[in-house]
Amino acid sequence: MKKHIITLSLLGLILASCSNSGNFSISKETVGPLTKTTKVSELKTTFANDSLVDATGATDFKTPQGYVTVFEKGGKKLLELGPSSNESDATINYIRVYDERFKTTEGITTKSTFKDIQDGYKIKRIDNLISTIVVLIEDNDIFFTIDKKHLPSELMFDTQSKVELSQIPDDAPIKYVQISW
Repeated sequence: MKKHIITLSLLGLILASCSNSGNFSISKETVGPLTKTTKVSELKTTFANDSLVDATGATDFKTPQGYVTVFEKGGKKLLELGPSSNESDATINYIRVYDERFKTTEGITTKSTFKDIQDGYKIKRIDNLISTIVVLIEDNDIFFTIDKKHLPSELMFDTQSKVELSQIPDDAPIKYVQISW
């Protein structure tokens, strides 16, 4: 009997650890436990072991009032979530990933580089913003932000020029992984 209890306990731990590792995957349809149909009102149960804070400090999440930030209980920032509207049935349509444990199906994390993006994806275009560039991916809702401080000096303060792939250093780190559904 004792052996059965130990065996079942070990099996339970293995299954629990397998399901937890999936909580950090990023695909076309999911980011961790979130899907394209996850409603803001479901966030408290979806992230029951984490802390949620919205832009107004509300904790009920029945009617979203801006971005919701997800923190681990220890205080580490995991995600920033944007609602599709301010209605009670709003879904999540924007996600910014802060935690390096979140990984795309191609293995890209916030600790990856521009070279990793090039190796894993076909790049659709590069948007040149004030202090960052945004790398958009072909046939995917995932995009990556790179700080301009890692680019050649002539591009750092220029928002008008088209940024070419060859101008971005291979070792330029990713600042954010983002998803927009």
